[in-house]
Parts: sequence; C-alpha cells; structure tokens
Amino acid sequence: METEYVSLVALLVSLSAVGIAVIKFKKESKVRIQKDLVSALTGIIDIVRNDTIREYREMLRTDATMKRIRSGVQVAFPLDDRLEKAARYVAVAYDKLGFILKYDQDLERRVLEWHGDDIAEMWTMLQPLVKGEWRKRSPRYAMEFERIGQKAVEFEAVHR
Repeated sequence: METEYVSLVALLVSLSAVGIAVIKFKKESKVRIQKDLVSALTGIIDIVRNDTIREYREMLRTDATMKRIRSGVQVAFPLDDRLEKAARYVAVAYDKLGFILKYDQDLERRVLEWHGDDIAEMWTMLQPLVKGEWRKRSPRYAMEFERIGQKAVEFEAVHR
C-alpha cells in the first residue's frame, strides 16, 4: 500500500514536471517566433527601403532607355554601366526578398499589401532584362524575383 502511495506521488510529480516543461517550451517557442519575425521584418525593410534601392528604383523609373524597354521597344545591349548596375541591384534585392518570403505565405501576403506596387512595377520593368538578357548567361538568375514579381502583379491587379 505504501509503495502504491509513493508510486502515485512520483507519478504526480513527473506529470507536473512534464506539464511545466510543456508550458515553458510553448512560451519560449512563442518568444523565438516573435524574435524570428522581427528579424525577418528588419531584413525585409533593409532590402526594400534602403537609400540605394530607393535611388536606383527612381533612376529606373525616369531613365529613357528603361521607358523604351517598358513600352516594348527593343534596345541595344549591354546597357550603359550605370543603368545595368542599378537594374541588377534592384533585381538581386527583390530576388533576396522573394527567397526570404518563399516559405512564409502570411508574411509574403503582408509584404505584398505593403510593398506590392513597387515590386510589381520593378518586375514589369525588369522582366525583359531578367528573362531575356541576363538568363542567357545564368538560366536561374533572379528566379525568386520572378516568382514574387508575378505574385505582386497579380495582387495589384486584384487589389487596385
């Protein structure tokens, strides 16, 4: 009888320890998820809102050659160095963004709500370069930019 009592007490202590461990794990997991989200958002903001990408996006928006590309006119390649550098910088930045968002659909939707217009605009503008010129040398160049860019174009078409 006494051994049954001791066994019951030991079982209750063990169950309590397991319960406390589960509660602690859940709290730590929630904190870690929040820290990971903050880290991801900080990385995203660094990619899409830094001074260099803002400057390069504006350069691409106003450049005469890019206006011709946007309107479907064939242009001579390579582009001038300044324009090529700006276009590649933007493409690589959005490729990184696409990679970060690839496995988090909720975060991707939120970024598209916040920044989808710029992503769609840059994809539409740079698509002929990415899919035409640059992929001749590197067939997988900016694949995540293409993925997120197409999603942004679709998102903007629905939410305008």
